Amino acid sequence: MSEQKFTLYLIHHSHTDIGYTDYQEKIELHHINYIKEVIDILNAIHAGKTKWEGFKWNCESFWCVEKFLETADQSYIDDFIKYVKSGEIGLSGNYLNMTELVDYTVLNNTIARSVNSMERYSIQITSAMTADINGYGWGYADALYENGMRNLMSCIHTHHGYHPLFKKQMPFYWQSPKGNKLLVWNGEHYLIGNELVCNEYDYEYTIHDGLMHEHLSSFEMAEKRIEAYVRVLREQQHPYDFVPVSISGIMRDNSPASTKIIEFIHEYNAIHGQEIELQMVTLDEFFDILNQAEVEIPTYSGDWTDWWADGVGSTPNIVQHYREASRKLYAARQLDPDGKIIGKEVFDSTEYNLMFYAEHTWGYSSSIVEPWHPNVNKLDLRKSLFALKANESASRAINKITYFHGETPTSVHKELTFGAINPHDFPVIDVLNVSLESLFGHKHVEILEKDTGQVVPHQIGHYARGYEVNILVKLDAKQKKSYVIRDIAEPPLISAGNCAKIAVEGVNDLATTYTETLQTGSVVTPYKLENKFFRIQYEEGQGITSIYDKINGKELIKPTSKFSAFTPIYEVTPVKTTQYEERRLMGRNRKAVHTQRDIGKLLSATVLEDGLLYSRVELGYQLKGTNASSLILTAYKEIPRIDVDFRFHKTSVWEPENLYLALPFTTGYDNEEFWVEKTGTIFRPRIDQLPGTCTDFYALQDGMCYQSSNSSLIIATPDTPLIAMGDIKSHEIKLCGEEGVNNIDDVYAWVMNNFWETNFKVDLGGFHQYRYSLLLNDSNNVDEAFKTAKATNCPVLGYYSFI
Repeated sequence: MSEQKFTLYLIHHSHTDIGYTDYQEKIELHHINYIKEVIDILNAIHAGKTKWEGFKWNCESFWCVEKFLETADQSYIDDFIKYVKSGEIGLSGNYLNMTELVDYTVLNNTIARSVNSMERYSIQITSAMTADINGYGWGYADALYENGMRNLMSCIHTHHGYHPLFKKQMPFYWQSPKGNKLLVWNGEHYLIGNELVCNEYDYEYTIHDGLMHEHLSSFEMAEKRIEAYVRVLREQQHPYDFVPVSISGIMRDNSPASTKIIEFIHEYNAIHGQEIELQMVTLDEFFDILNQAEVEIPTYSGDWTDWWADGVGSTPNIVQHYREASRKLYAARQLDPDGKIIGKEVFDSTEYNLMFYAEHTWGYSSSIVEPWHPNVNKLDLRKSLFALKANESASRAINKITYFHGETPTSVHKELTFGAINPHDFPVIDVLNVSLESLFGHKHVEILEKDTGQVVPHQIGHYARGYEVNILVKLDAKQKKSYVIRDIAEPPLISAGNCAKIAVEGVNDLATTYTETLQTGSVVTPYKLENKFFRIQYEEGQGITSIYDKINGKELIKPTSKFSAFTPIYEVTPVKTTQYEERRLMGRNRKAVHTQRDIGKLLSATVLEDGLLYSRVELGYQLKGTNASSLILTAYKEIPRIDVDFRFHKTSVWEPENLYLALPFTTGYDNEEFWVEKTGTIFRPRIDQLPGTCTDFYALQDGMCYQSSNSSLIIATPDTPLIAMGDIKSHEIKLCGEEGVNNIDDVYAWVMNNFWETNFKVDLGGFHQYRYSLLLNDSNNVDEAFKTAKATNCPVLGYYSFI
């Protein structure tokens, strides 16, 4: 052992994992009372309980503090504030341990409210702590920094994941997209201290040294483990004479505080304190110590890509509702920023529910092995409730806004009109869509802008209960327009004439007819769909074989692609062991070598609609794992955009599954780069990332873009956030910064999965429909491209008005 003393700084906390060990309401009460128990311990110390002197506590997430301050009596609150100011209780500015599902505005606002709530007590939060989660959107660094945080303690759980920089227990400055620098300690597992110091369990988790099988007391085991831990760090040239170690009261999530830890510290230090000392600290205290160390700290910039982003793929239906709620909240805030129409409290409550659903826990701990367990279903429904409540309140907000601007109930006594509002800070061209059960006496009509009297293109489609009125709208930033209906004469009656292009069975399949129809602007057939922007070809068995950009004269499907565009791909892994073990052994791959893969085969093509605004065709596929599967292609005639709705009936399967859509796209130019938008940032995957981070999959916000100096090809993803990159077969995992990891690679929409062996939702069965949009943009500005994606996912608000 070196003569220089080494210090283990113990950060005592309770890991906030909401819905993993019990239902959310009970965990909330637990954490409130954990803080009360900590205050009782500190009060006992100050009353003379000397054997607990040195005890300190850290509130891992601010949510626990928020709930405590909302419910505790004043005496507890006063003591809490006193102990925070004395440095005996540490605060974290991180609200909850999040996934990348949450958008930047909601994340930033929530952190700001947390920080601001402590200002009335003259307390400034400067540090944040996360535990369990394996990464963050790059914008998280800005959300922390711009709300006063300067330090982040990251306690990564490398279960199916990994720490960045190829090394843990080291600091670095994380430079944000805006250039801010956040001091990060790239730490150990959040329960490593329980294995080192106070292990009262008969299994090994992060330390596999075999001591569990020795006949040792808990203290003797701790002595050996602490000595070995420090020795290995020194052998690996650890540059500090200290290291932080997080520890909970018991080796479990959502656990209470424990005075046994400080009692152990006193006993250990009395024997070994001259060589290795243990000391409890708060987050701020640790970072003060780190800042005083004379070791140069490196700076890294880039996305800290989350290995645990795939949880959102296990509940795709609810995530779809969540993302709709997030967009509606954005639109409401754009059009009523001060809450004068809807009430500011609606923003706060919707953001709370969005944050709570996007918290990292994706279900009860035995969701895979005991899917019938009451807690599994109860906690799945409880978690879903947060997304549904967010959607409900955001929908109510939008309804209030459209009513404020002129929406009315239907009426048989008044005249039908339509309204459109652009919620964005930039102009848009869009197709307004309004559903009506009746056209209220109108049959043959034209639609006019009310203010100018100009006739605008429209198309009336159908849905199960009535009509879809689609109107081409062009709106400036936040502009509102009204549209009126004018009846026109019934078109002339057609007759047989001298040419029977439509045969007596009612089919017109002559090539000359298709050519003549295309000359009018577009054509859609069972073989192709073409307009002035695109020529889309599809073939039996192969699917969509070509999407040709007629504006730039470029093929948009990569010639080296393994799959046709939007081809569905289903994977299932036969269970050779148990449902748990099969998934555990997949490691970071999310699949096995023996995973079975089925490629969707195109069986049919049915023309659905062809009008002034768009053409629509349904492509039917044969795909294992589904009872029915199809793509609905909608190509717009005045906008360079193709909507693709993936509609399928998924079978219920217990085995590990994945479902993908191939996205084999390119601008056709050699100088292109691939960009994605995540929480608070736009970046190039595999380039603008921290070294050593995940390169296999990403959770997006509005979508992705291939950007060249000539044009942009945008893929908007309103419903499913996950994409996979590279080989979707089981493979050796390569990390960012390693050879052979390229920005341009195969890309897939990762529609759903039930991979994780503990708490993912196992049953993906049911009816599903998810939308993707492919758009062209002649700008070479990537920010403009993602504005297009935003406007596509969050369309113009439309409503009817009877006046």
